[in-house]
Amino acid sequence: MPRFLPRATVARGSFQLSRRALVIGLAATAGARAQGADQWADVRDDAGAPIPNVRIPSELDPFGLPGVLWFGAASPDVNLIEFFDYNCPVCRASVPELDALVRETPGLRLGLVHNAILSPGSLGAARTVLAVLRLAGPQKAYELHRRLFALRGHVDGRRALAAADEMDVSAQALGAPQVASAAADALGAHMKLAKGAGFEITPSYVLQGVGLFGHPGPKSLRAMIAAARECDELVCP
Repeated sequence: MPRFLPRATVARGSFQLSRRALVIGLAATAGARAQGADQWADVRDDAGAPIPNVRIPSELDPFGLPGVLWFGAASPDVNLIEFFDYNCPVCRASVPELDALVRETPGLRLGLVHNAILSPGSLGAARTVLAVLRLAGPQKAYELHRRLFALRGHVDGRRALAAADEMDVSAQALGAPQVASAAADALGAHMKLAKGAGFEITPSYVLQGVGLFGHPGPKSLRAMIAAARECDELVCP
């Protein structure tokens, strides 16, 4: 069964230092896909459309980030990292797909990284989840993560605190200076790395040192994960 880990415990992947420029448009609805972007790897989504992707340079290694919420194998052989926003409809739709993917794939670990770029409310929700992670651990934080995506309408800090309170994690405890400061620092680190990687749409992913812009879909992700195991690339020769 999947396990929750407070921090990454595997060696960092092999990342190349060079990165090609990638110019893509914002995609805010399910099915939207940037056109004409460069591709490091020839990968396609579940509908057969090319997935914009680029090699991530070593200085943007996401394994060193504080406050990543890890879910999955305790000793993973493949790590999939999602950069998301709580007000992203595509992210919302992908939650059950990713959860099932991790539970059904031995050796896979999912890392959740906040890229709260869609609204000020997204920032407040992200800080709350990061505070819960620090105060109550990854299992509670993952439960809150799923609850927030199950909400209808706009998600913000107020609603996130109310959801945490329903889980017996009080707003007063989450607002303690040390907890709140650590959550704010972690969120800043997440968003700085996302910006440096060019993740201007949500969700975006990192798999085998490659940044994927947009949600590929579960079939495509499964194929890339299988290739990562077989040949350490997203597509095997």
